[in-house]
Amino acid sequence: MGHWLEARGRLDRPIASLSRKDLECMASNAISRFIVLASERRTRGPDPEERAALDLLLMG
Repeated sequence: MGHWLEARGRLDRPIASLSRKDLECMASNAISRFIVLASERRTRGPDPEERAALDLLLMG
């Protein structure tokens, strides 16, 4: 979220001053980044228990 704010020059603004669209974009970017990182971690071959948890999380 910090990267998203930095890219838009809004890092110094209080959260309460952000619009709903700003907050939705931040949430969407954070979720997307989490999915990418979890997918990468899954393909690196974690232990079977962790892989099963990531499969459940990522694939429903």
